[in-house]
Amino acid sequence: MRKVIGAIISIALTAGLFAVLAPSAGAVNIGEEGCTPGYWKTHTSNWEEYTTGSKLGNQNWDIPASIGSFNDKTFLQALKGTGGTGLNGAATILFRAVVASYLNAAHEGVGFPYRRFQDPGNLQEWIRTTLATENRDAYLELAATLDAANNLGCPLN
Repeated sequence: MRKVIGAIISIALTAGLFAVLAPSAGAVNIGEEGCTPGYWKTHTSNWEEYTTGSKLGNQNWDIPASIGSFNDKTFLQALKGTGGTGLNGAATILFRAVVASYLNAAHEGVGFPYRRFQDPGNLQEWIRTTLATENRDAYLELAATLDAANNLGCPLN
């Protein structure tokens, strides 16, 4: 099911159907590119605006108490996450996709389709809303959406 949703989202992104839902927010290069969590994990020298030690809890995502242990996790730790069962497992998967999306959106050399802070439809608000549900399926759905964007193709070496 997640593969089907990811494929549909990828097609919709390619067709530009999410332009109204996710407008740009400050980066000049908006488009249909995205680098994977694996890319960002192994190319930390290409990070812009964030460091490997940037904390998830410092991003104004309002991480709920039920998964409060993620507040102290770093961006690099999130990129290394492998998932698991329950809400914590889903949060691990979500934060891996979220961090890659933030790094994509922050990099002027990546034409990522989503922006971090612009209203309406910004990543930050999307993440806040999803985290507040404290629902495993909602976490995995947003992770799949962001993964589709993170896999659009990386223009960086």
